[in-house]
Amino acid sequence: MADLFTNPADGLLYNNVRATSETQLDRLEADLSIKRLMFVRAQVGLVAPRQPLEPIVGPSYVIPPIPRSFDEQHLRAMHRYLFHDVYPWAGETRQDRGFQGYKPAVNIQADHMMTYANHRRVGADVAAITAQLTAENNLRGLSKPQFVERAAYYLDHLNHVHAFREGNGRTMQAVLMQLGHQAGYRLDFQKVHKEFNLARDTGIVGISTSAHENQTRLRYLLDAATGELPSAAAKAARHPSQARPLSAPTLEVAQLEALRELKASSQRVGIRHAQETGAPLKDANGAAIMSPLLTYVQAAVMARPAALTEQATLDELQKPYVVVARSAAAQLSDKAMLLRYSQAVGQAVKVFRPQLNQQQHGVTLQQPITQHEPKGERALSNPAPPKQQKAPEPKRRGPKLG
Repeated sequence: MADLFTNPADGLLYNNVRATSETQLDRLEADLSIKRLMFVRAQVGLVAPRQPLEPIVGPSYVIPPIPRSFDEQHLRAMHRYLFHDVYPWAGETRQDRGFQGYKPAVNIQADHMMTYANHRRVGADVAAITAQLTAENNLRGLSKPQFVERAAYYLDHLNHVHAFREGNGRTMQAVLMQLGHQAGYRLDFQKVHKEFNLARDTGIVGISTSAHENQTRLRYLLDAATGELPSAAAKAARHPSQARPLSAPTLEVAQLEALRELKASSQRVGIRHAQETGAPLKDANGAAIMSPLLTYVQAAVMARPAALTEQATLDELQKPYVVVARSAAAQLSDKAMLLRYSQAVGQAVKVFRPQLNQQQHGVTLQQPITQHEPKGERALSNPAPPKQQKAPEPKRRGPKLG
């Protein structure tokens, strides 16, 4: 899959600043986009913007006003505002140019990969998340602990969607500052910028079975960054009468959450399955790559969740389970790992086929349990790992914010 954001002639992202090296592009992108971010800070009552080191090039866009709906249109407008000086594709999503991308989660779990929502569903996923946010009245009427809790939840979901090829972190900071302002809070990410990337990456990888636990770093970060605005309008925005709490996620967001857990739980099972079958987990240069199982989940299920209603998909999801469950070299962690995976498959099928029970949709496996299979679990029909389809790895990561 070609990376249509990248110039094949020099391997750099298409840019307006005539960069000739990655180092130069990083420096110019950081200076120009963070300067724009400072104007957003000024918009919500934080410090005045500093001057850029280099002259601004390209067309001029006005800073997006605080919206009524923090939808895809607003995310695009904010990304375009922050990055139009640097990139001709500012405001375009990964869906627009068919870019997937992944990279090793070296700071979270060395052998895991950091993957994002399937690029084909960026628009649909953002729509689901922001519709639920709107239903919560954009987090108005909440105390600080309540606001931090829900803001971390939405930041995690939008980070997983990872709408843009580059600049998601700064775009999310700008959007969260606006979200906080209209809810009566000041969010100052300069206080916590060194912890920002680690916090959001932890949520994306999803090591724990608990999404709430995976968002812990984000809650700590937002708690440190958030303070109450003193104005009368801010106090009115925080009044409990403004709150619109939800008893449960919307169906669309529940589906997204089930898919995320399925993908996260497939990481370790995929690694163990690759170890059992001899499938490579590194490329010719020694760089980590996705396991066949994770590749299948990302390409076949995350791209088209309706596949969960098809027996052929369940059969493919089942094969790695059976291989690992019957391994002659079982590991102590296998039982818990397989349980998490089978529960994730069951939950994903449930939210996409609510009219069928577990026995009907085939999640409970019918193979006899062997002496090597974890007791008390039945395997999720039999193996031939799916063909690996390596997505292009992002060539660079944006600079830290500050």
